[in-house]
Amino acid sequence: SSGINAEYGGCSAKGRISALGRCSIVNYTGDILYDSYVKPILPVTDHRTKWSGIRRKHLSNATPFSEAIKQIRKLLSGKYIIGHDLQNDLSVLNFKPHPCLLLDTSKCCALRHLAGLPESQKPSLKKLTGLILGQDIQKASHCSVEDARAALMLYKAVKDNWHSKINPYLNDSYWNVATASKH
Repeated sequence: SSGINAEYGGCSAKGRISALGRCSIVNYTGDILYDSYVKPILPVTDHRTKWSGIRRKHLSNATPFSEAIKQIRKLLSGKYIIGHDLQNDLSVLNFKPHPCLLLDTSKCCALRHLAGLPESQKPSLKKLTGLILGQDIQKASHCSVEDARAALMLYKAVKDNWHSKINPYLNDSYWNVATASKH
């Protein structure tokens, strides 16, 4: 399993097209496997520094997008991928792993339950990390290493109940009740 987080800059005239600007991958113990600023194919017109932490200077000698993608895919291929709101990160990475390999903390009802939040609410990584782990992240801007580690720690906090709260069909008690009622 690997924790991942990506930060994006904006491309196009008004910066509305998200483009990968930094990607961090940590292993199950939180050690950094990959952390690199990435130079997007299109020119960045909005660095979104307040949210991304990315500045112009970070991208001047950054890893070219095509090279970064090869390295990232090699590290993630066939592994469980843990992150928060993964569809955004995977979209800018142009990476589509099998859905069974995705462990998205933004979709985990067990985390919402542990945090005392309604299952219908989709809390931010910052909120979940504060409520469950007692840690204050993203104080100034986002750090993709910090965010990847936070998602990994959240996963570990509920890993034994992960699937039962996301998909009741994966919970053994669902099938025991269903089987018992047929007899």
